[in-house]
Amino acid sequence: MDSFESLGASFLDAMFVVADPGKRLYWLHVLSAALLALIYCKFAVRPQSIRDLASGVLDSAYWWNRSTKLDYVLFALNNFLKVAMFAPVLGGQVAVSLVVTKFLHFNIAESHAFVWPPIAITVAFTAVAFVFDDLMRFVVHWCMHRVPILWHFHRVHHTATTLTPFTVHRTHPLESFINSSRAVLSLGLVSGVFVWLFGHGLQVWDILGVNALGFVMTFAGSNLRHSHIPLHFGAAESLLISPAQHQLHHSVDHKHPNLGSFLSCWDRLCGSWMAGREARDLRFGLSPSRAKPLANGYCSKGAPAASI
Repeated sequence: MDSFESLGASFLDAMFVVADPGKRLYWLHVLSAALLALIYCKFAVRPQSIRDLASGVLDSAYWWNRSTKLDYVLFALNNFLKVAMFAPVLGGQVAVSLVVTKFLHFNIAESHAFVWPPIAITVAFTAVAFVFDDLMRFVVHWCMHRVPILWHFHRVHHTATTLTPFTVHRTHPLESFINSSRAVLSLGLVSGVFVWLFGHGLQVWDILGVNALGFVMTFAGSNLRHSHIPLHFGAAESLLISPAQHQLHHSVDHKHPNLGSFLSCWDRLCGSWMAGREARDLRFGLSPSRAKPLANGYCSKGAPAASI
């Protein structure tokens, strides 16, 4: 694929991101976020805030400023690199699955040890793939905040002072590659284990071709994570990460809590959980004291567990 074809393919990929159910900017996910924002303003704050929200969202300064411009540049750059350079590497899910299956077959026991009803296998595969991928997201994110060389790249994401749905794409190209590789390895590992256990012909419970659990979680306000709408889930945050909790993660005045993507159990186990109701009058970006990776805290022996 020459450079012009790569550029054209990356342009089309960026243009049709709203039509891809696997993307957070899929139109249905954006619509659900808008509706949740309106509901939040109606019931959680003073009614006139709905007008304030509308005027803020329609304000060009919100979408076009020094912070958001970098969001758009990195969104375009990462789409180009994904098509031009990353695609051959990131197509290895089947290869990972095959290696895992063969390793287990020759080193543990012959495959096809269990016979379950197809529906049970589908439900189990869907759930395990979702949970394991969420765990791997947490591990990678934790490393991004603790390993100096990785923080050097991840801090680009945290320099955003204005949060919009496009901020999720504000990642250094190397971090984008790491995250994509994580997804390939995660699903490849789970697929390999399930093929070893149950044989070929695995099916995932999906919605519009996307893991159903992941689709539902993204639909439930994921686009508000990078926004200024502090929607929290109350008691449900003992299980799920809310938009307000992720905004706390971006706050200048907090020590990057809530490293999880969808499930909050990993943060609860590692002492990095903070309730979304604490998200009040937040300032986003990096303070001078946050320019370096965390020296202690998360998952360390001396880290105090967050109260719930």
